[in-house]
Parts: sequence; C-alpha cells; structure tokens
Amino acid sequence: MMKVPTLVLVSLALGAASVALAQQPVQLKFSRVVDLTIPIESNMPGIPGIKTYADNPSKVDVVTAITEAQKGQLQTEGMTLNSNLAVNGRAMISVLSILVHNGTHIDAPRHMMEKGSPIDQMPLGQLTKEGVLINLSNKGPNSVVTVKDIEDSGVELGPNRIPIIHTGFTEKTWGKPEFWTQMPYLEAGVGALMASKGVPAVAMDVFPEKPLWRGVKLDPGEIWVANHLALFEKGIPLIQFVTNLSQIGTNKFLLVALPLKIKGGDASPARVVALVE
Repeated sequence: MMKVPTLVLVSLALGAASVALAQQPVQLKFSRVVDLTIPIESNMPGIPGIKTYADNPSKVDVVTAITEAQKGQLQTEGMTLNSNLAVNGRAMISVLSILVHNGTHIDAPRHMMEKGSPIDQMPLGQLTKEGVLINLSNKGPNSVVTVKDIEDSGVELGPNRIPIIHTGFTEKTWGKPEFWTQMPYLEAGVGALMASKGVPAVAMDVFPEKPLWRGVKLDPGEIWVANHLALFEKGIPLIQFVTNLSQIGTNKFLLVALPLKIKGGDASPARVVALVE
C-alpha cells in the first residue's frame, strides 16, 4: 500500500459515447493506493480437478540474468530459472506463461458466450469507477453469499459504482490449501440481481459459482455458471479474486481494474487498485 497525497485529472472512456463526451475530465483526490492484486508467480494454484488448470501451470521463467550474483539472488527469491539461462552482462529477461483465469483476473463475456465481447473490447470506463464494498466478513469457510445477503447489506446497486463482495477469504487464505477446499461462493441469482441493477462490473474475493470440485451439488435444473451468464448477457465483466480489501477502510475510493489488451481474449490477468480518498 502506497501513500500518495495527490490530485489528478482522469479521463474515462465511457463505452459507446462520442470521443468528446468520453473524455470529460474528472477531478479525483486520493491519499492512498491499495493494491488489490494477487502476485503472479510460478505454480499458482488453480481450480482442483480441472484438467485445463493442471495442464497449464503458471510460470515466470527467467531466461537471462545480468550477473552470476543476480542469478543467485533470483534463486534465493524462489524465481524459476530456465535450464538454459544465460548470464549476459546486460539485462534480466523473463517469459510469462499463465492461464488467464488464474489469480486476480477479469472475465469478459466471451469467456462463456459464443458471441460475447472479448477482453480487449471491454470499455475501460466500466472498470474504472467508484467502488463500494459489500462487507460480508461474517461469511466464513464453505459459506454461501446469498441474494438476501446482498440486499440486506444496505449497499445501493446501480450504474455508477462497482460493487465489491468482501468476505476477507482471499486475503486470509491465498496460497494455502483451504483457499480452494473451503472457498465461499455466490448463490445462483446474485449475478441476476447485479445485472438487474445495471452495475458496470462486479468484483469479489470468493468464487462466483458453486464449487463442484469439492462435492457441492447443483439443484435439479440448475445451471452451474448462472451468475457468469446473467452478467455476461448484459455486457458486465467479472473481476475475480481481489485481495487486501480490509486495507481500504471507510473512505470513498476509485476502483481501477485494468486487463491486458489481449486481442480477442476471453479474460486477462489484471492489476487492480483502489485509490482511496
């Protein structure tokens, strides 16, 4: 977390609006930057039992180092060193390989809709807006975040703020076995509620669907990815596995969630931060 008393002017691209309208300056004052992103590293844990994750582990592969001393330091830090790593006296270079749904990431509608918008065409104005925390810290391991929980939170949902479902689970358990074995999840219907309110995006620190990998069963006729589909049908992206939400506090904040501009992609790793007043 960085403290930077700053006043800036921000121009947000607002989807289909004209260029003149899309670039209206917004005065923004913030005193802290809270990083809500899980670090990318080799062998990040993916969803258990899903072959696609098992077959495509994340890897940050160091292929060159500047000196032998730097190479030794990278080994000490636990970095993955390529078997053919060259010490070249000039530059360190790494190669990144990652399944785009691992760690902190953003799902675009194309993820589950044949004709859905790809990640590089998601309007950044939907992903750069005032955020609002839905505080559900009472939700422990294996719990369910229900439609009633969202409605009872008192948070007003609408097109001008990005709701962030905050249980604290990712912050407490990322990197531990219980992250996947005890993951809280959203009740089917939460996505439809959010979509009906016209939210620009939804962020969360829980899984958006039932965790079938640990034996949670679907109800008769239930669609497993109902929350994804309800949002994607309205062009609403999902910002998944944000962390450090407890550091935001009670002040107003701007959520900035920027995906890589992967042409035609279904999703992307993202750097997500909160600019807190």
